[in-house]
Amino acid sequence: MTSLCKGWKSGLVALLLSGSAIGQTVDFTTPTDDYWQYPFNGLPGTRPLASCFSSLGTGIASFDAFNDRDGIFVIAWDTSTLIDPNQGPGAYAIESVTVTLTNESIASWPIDLTPDEWFTYDVNNDGLINGDGIPRGQAGDTDGESADADPGRAIELFGSGFGPVYTIETWDELDVYVGGRNSAPAERDPFPFVFDPNGAPLHVEDNVQAPVGFTPVPWAVGVPTGYEPNEANAPFPVTFEIDLDLSGGLVRTYFQEQLDLGRVVVSVTSLADTVQGGTVGGVPSFFTKEGLGLETGAAAPRLTIVLSSAAPGDVNDSGCVDLTDLAIVLSNFGATGVARADGDLTGDGIVDLSDLAQVLANFGSGC
Repeated sequence: MTSLCKGWKSGLVALLLSGSAIGQTVDFTTPTDDYWQYPFNGLPGTRPLASCFSSLGTGIASFDAFNDRDGIFVIAWDTSTLIDPNQGPGAYAIESVTVTLTNESIASWPIDLTPDEWFTYDVNNDGLINGDGIPRGQAGDTDGESADADPGRAIELFGSGFGPVYTIETWDELDVYVGGRNSAPAERDPFPFVFDPNGAPLHVEDNVQAPVGFTPVPWAVGVPTGYEPNEANAPFPVTFEIDLDLSGGLVRTYFQEQLDLGRVVVSVTSLADTVQGGTVGGVPSFFTKEGLGLETGAAAPRLTIVLSSAAPGDVNDSGCVDLTDLAIVLSNFGATGVARADGDLTGDGIVDLSDLAQVLANFGSGC
């Protein structure tokens, strides 16, 4: 017992001093499918650019027949070429997921890194924000809108849900558009989503004109590099660093499950204001894999995944699955919202029997 206690303490000290494991970086430089999801895209799967914008505030009387997030970029990568699928979701110890898109050089949209509340949009489509001049919720407020504190609209990345028409296995960039278009409002398929409090996919393509508006938390916000509005003379990257800890780790689980399938899919959107026939470059506009010849510096959507170098069951990245790893899992058993270094080997946000089973199944490995 004494040696076990000493081993546990020394292992814990080593864990605290060692920091993060050096991960394995895997780059997917070209997607298999990159689709500009827009009702009137006449070139599905072959269009060289995909712009992201909103239908809100356009002054179109039938705007509620279109989805709030009207121009959406849906991107899929085949990850099975570099990361073996069918290993079970818990086998993928993901440290980070990054998506990099490249915007065309013509750009005038203002940079906004802060997602905006749903009520800062033209909810009633009268061409005004806070037309009655009264803050939302105050006495006399009739339109329920408030002015946005900063200019511009963020570029946001979400998960991609499927159904009822397509599945993640069957959908590709040549498929027929499903969503709102000049008729009764309709949900998109595939659709951008976040997890609701119960862990179910919650559509966000219509978060403003929903029966009750809501503000989804994006999985990542696009950060432009080397860009100043109206001064871009070359294509520039926009990087999305995905927050894997959102929804109690369900975002991490989403990517683990997709690596297990061998296909990662995301949706990039923006509620950027636009009008028909508006200024060229007035909204984010990204190159697809078909757009590589349009400009020098054009690049296809890139997916970068960093995997932990640790073996399954090796909590402290020592190279050996031993009593120290077992002690860490047992000491944190039942804990929620914890990291891999605390024993959450499966990345589901809780240290439970699945994590314990991974240690026991690999006990002695590497020792």
